Amino acid sequence: MEKMLDLAYKENILVEKFDFAPPLRGIYMCQPDSRPIIGLDVKLNSVVEERSIMAEELGHHFTSVGYCVNRQFYNYSTRLRINKIEYKALRWAANYLISDNALRDAFKQGLRRKNELAEYFRVVPSIMHIKLKLFEKILSFWLVISMTDMCF
Repeated sequence: MEKMLDLAYKENILVEKFDFAPPLRGIYMCQPDSRPIIGLDVKLNSVVEERSIMAEELGHHFTSVGYCVNRQFYNYSTRLRINKIEYKALRWAANYLISDNALRDAFKQGLRRKNELAEYFRVVPSIMHIKLKLFEKILSFWLVISMTDMCF
C-alpha cells in the first residue's frame, strides 16, 4: 500500500478516507483546474480490499480521460462506456499488483486456484480473475507465435 501512496503523491493525487454509502468502496475524481482525488471507504474490511481498491482507482488515473462517475440513471450506451472504463482501470490494477513473472513463480510453487492465488497476492478475486485472463491471452499469443515459427 505504501508504494501506491508514494505513486499517488508523485502524481499529485490526494488520497482521502470517506464514509461512503454501500455499494461505493472507492472513487477517483478529477476535474479541470483541481487536484485529482482518490477516495477510499473508511469501512474497508481488510488490507486486501484496500490494496485492490486503491490500485483500481490509480488505474482510473492512468487509463481514464476526463471525469466519469457512475450514475444511478443512465442509458445503455453510457453503461457500456462506463464498463469499458472500469475494465481498463481493473486491468491496470491487475498488472500493477501482479507481474507476469510473479504469477509464473506462483504457478511454479504449485498455486493454481484463483482464490489461493488471490490470497497469495493479497488481492480481491475479481482482480485475480482479470490477471489470469490477461496471462492466458499472453500465453495463447506466444503459443501461436512459437507454432508459426515451427511451421516455417
